[in-house]
Amino acid sequence: MPHKYFISYASSILISSALLISGCGQQHEVKAAQDAPSKPAFSPNVYNDTAQWLAGVPGRPDGPFHALEADPAWQKYSAALTEKWKTADAKQFGALDAFQKRELAGQYSPSKFLFYPLSGPDVLYATRFFPEATTMVFAGLEPVGHIRKPEFYNPGNLEKELGGWQKGLSSIFNRSFFVTSEMDSHFHGRVSDGLLQMMLLLLARSGHTIEGVRYGHLEQTGEFAPEPDTKEKPEVVELEYHRGTEATTRTVYYYSGDLSGDFDGKAFPKFVDHLGRPDTLVKSGSFLLHWKQCEELRNFILAKSNLILQDDTGIPYRFLKEPEWKVTLYGEYSAPDRPFKSQYQKDLAQAFQDPSKVKELGFSLGYGAWRRPSSLILAKRVSTQTAANIH
Repeated sequence: MPHKYFISYASSILISSALLISGCGQQHEVKAAQDAPSKPAFSPNVYNDTAQWLAGVPGRPDGPFHALEADPAWQKYSAALTEKWKTADAKQFGALDAFQKRELAGQYSPSKFLFYPLSGPDVLYATRFFPEATTMVFAGLEPVGHIRKPEFYNPGNLEKELGGWQKGLSSIFNRSFFVTSEMDSHFHGRVSDGLLQMMLLLLARSGHTIEGVRYGHLEQTGEFAPEPDTKEKPEVVELEYHRGTEATTRTVYYYSGDLSGDFDGKAFPKFVDHLGRPDTLVKSGSFLLHWKQCEELRNFILAKSNLILQDDTGIPYRFLKEPEWKVTLYGEYSAPDRPFKSQYQKDLAQAFQDPSKVKELGFSLGYGAWRRPSSLILAKRVSTQTAANIH
């Protein structure tokens, strides 16, 4: 596969996910010692106000979006998202949550740290699979982006703008992942200039409150260095949030950068390494971790992870061998669709024929969602399942 495949978003391949966007041709609470170098352009509340507004959740009476919430376009949008979430709960999330409690609860790394390379803005599935994670690191090629100021929205553009967000959400619900070609359109200017606003939307609609947002870059040492909100193309964004009425502050970082090729010595792996040994999630990853261009990222995941939860688009099954890994398979393996048919794994198909290795999944996800059988692979490192956080 040519290298340009990993760095181009002009591809018309519709079954590539946001994980390709965040792909290899790109993809606790560690704080930088210094404070933000300048006064933020927005008050902290505006990030939560924006998250709720985009999520169709009524905000505070004295908030900047309160008057617009009475507009029929927003009312219709809010009702549509409420119905969409209700349908998703019945169709998908109830079974996913049951799977999480049955198979994943209690399996997390002591650091409660999730690494999600090739992620796109998919906080929706990350927070459901790993609800107790207090730190998450996402990575991808897509830009961080900025929030639009409240005054951007007005009755004249409301229906068009909100319609764009509905279209931007459609694939994560209809297919369980963000489609690359759609993401390329939506998050390069048509709806937003990056992934931040979508992450805010998904967090707010999932019952989280945004406490703060900081932009920054990574020093060569791997430390996060805050920058002004006004920076044109931030490398990293840090979101702090809490769930429901809980007091625990959780943090998710999104890194926009290239994870292909030479991985050693770069700032990003140092940043991840500083946070400890993670649990790693790979979902709808465009089989990038099968390719040599992503060999070093694959080796990093294998060397650092205490646990890997992935579908067949992640690390090839042949790398997850005993005695280092204890592997459990879920669901039913099925052949990949075009253009990934050559990534069919005969050894994985054979493993799925052994009833002693396979357990019920209970929901559909991935490129074949609701069209063909779905599967997940859970690999736990035998020697470090209960190891202390390693720095």
